Amino acid sequence: MMRATLALVCAAALAAPALAKPIAGQTDDLSIQSMHNFSVCVADETQRGAEELLALDYRSPEYAKKINRLAHGTSSRCAPGSAYRFNGMLFAGGLAERLLIEKRDRTRFSHEVAYDAAKPPVEARNPTELTAICVIRAEPAKTWALFQTEPTSREELIALQAISPALVGCVPQGTKMAMNKPGLRAMLALAAYRLAQPEPIASAAAKPIMGEPGSR
Repeated sequence: MMRATLALVCAAALAAPALAKPIAGQTDDLSIQSMHNFSVCVADETQRGAEELLALDYRSPEYAKKINRLAHGTSSRCAPGSAYRFNGMLFAGGLAERLLIEKRDRTRFSHEVAYDAAKPPVEARNPTELTAICVIRAEPAKTWALFQTEPTSREELIALQAISPALVGCVPQGTKMAMNKPGLRAMLALAAYRLAQPEPIASAAAKPIMGEPGSR
């Protein structure tokens, strides 16, 4: 019964309204596309800055300061004349996705995110990240295919629908979880980026969730 309830929640989430706040005069889809394009530009303009941000625990004060500096410091080059209603999760997810796909092909990606008992465990920082890690490891090729699509496109929707069975199966028992399309994509990109690092990224102050499927 619990799994059935989760299936309805997750299926409904794929058609939920956009997470990003719309830019004045634009549709939600256009604001999501604009945020994605802004993230791509920032990652290309300052790769080191993007990597430094993603190496931080998103719950830390350092992360909050870094993400604001990174976004505002590149806005004149990546979004001249634009007024973004900034969404930190979509921005960080876009950075992670760009860094992932620029340096990898599908085979390398699948290898890097796979479970490896010889490596230190990845410490999932919340049930959402635990779910994302599980989905990526269950469907690495389909996750990679998602990252090849344009945000808000029909191809993106098809790719999300392809991983929805894994998503439902990966939600921790007893957990209610609802997310929309851009939020789900960002969640997967951020978790995939963590998994693809040579050593797991975690704060010493973190209180992680341990155990399968959130460890490697």
